[in-house]
Amino acid sequence: MFQLIGERAYHYFLLFQCFVVDGVDGIDPNPGRHKMLSTLIGGAGAWIPYPSHSILTYMGPQTWMIMLDCRAERTLNRVCSEATYRRMFDRLWELPASVKHIVVQLGIPIAYPRMNFLETALESSFNPFVALGKKNKMGMGTLVNKFNMDAELLDDLMDHWTAKNHKKERNWFVEQLQSFALLKKVRITFLSGDVHCAAVGVFKTLSSSIPVNPVVDHRYMLNVVTSAIVNTPPPAGVQTMVASLSDKTHKTMHYAQTDEAMIPIFQQDTDGKPPKSKNIMGRRNYTIVEYDSQTQELFFDIRVEKTKGIGTTVGYWIRAPAPGWNV
Repeated sequence: MFQLIGERAYHYFLLFQCFVVDGVDGIDPNPGRHKMLSTLIGGAGAWIPYPSHSILTYMGPQTWMIMLDCRAERTLNRVCSEATYRRMFDRLWELPASVKHIVVQLGIPIAYPRMNFLETALESSFNPFVALGKKNKMGMGTLVNKFNMDAELLDDLMDHWTAKNHKKERNWFVEQLQSFALLKKVRITFLSGDVHCAAVGVFKTLSSSIPVNPVVDHRYMLNVVTSAIVNTPPPAGVQTMVASLSDKTHKTMHYAQTDEAMIPIFQQDTDGKPPKSKNIMGRRNYTIVEYDSQTQELFFDIRVEKTKGIGTTVGYWIRAPAPGWNV
């Protein structure tokens, strides 16, 4: 039943969002063979009879965007297959030398506060709330799903790049992008959503003393997190928990000389008052991206709703510098 639902959902995703019909347009993975030249055919779907469909698109002479399909091949232990990553990098290496920026669009943030402790707690058979939910006691029945009786929130947590089952793949992917950025001399920036908050994470070169200038740091990769303007923020308790975790220092990639942090971009709230968190903004938002031809930077303007339903926004901006290192 779920495979049928997934097959139909993916079919209409291709039809209405990608304007593709595999039976008509084909699924040849070789560059230039698909009728939609921006389409990048990846590996076979895990549970659906379709390969993954990523998109590599032109955003201007100096900027391209790769929208990586992180759904078709996803399992509990994998986000994308080796075939998809290989074909993606093959296409990226073919981009002209004039390209300064590549935006990697991922549905879920790749640099974001961890909630591994909550993941572990929800997986535990000793968690009293999950146990009550499985027995539908004390009104806790809604805490678990009706199919395998796992905690309802657990599925969302295991979906994240930072979940323990995906951490190894995530770190490998970041390292591969770092190597590509260094040799191709391009700035990589991630653009993500899904979490219904606004935030900016960053990967950068690990330094015990003076920080490396971002302009000459090939590891400097922003992760701009923005959600569709129609998506309301998560409950206040979830926002508080995520905000409290956003200051935590992560040493996950120190072995690769890579540090990871959240950038305190929100120095004040939309009303000018001190914010609840300088790292996470739990309001509806969207982002405008512009290329500065003078500095060759990408300018990200996160527009945050000032008052719910009014339509007025306040801007919080950050720049992704042009690549300034020597190859």
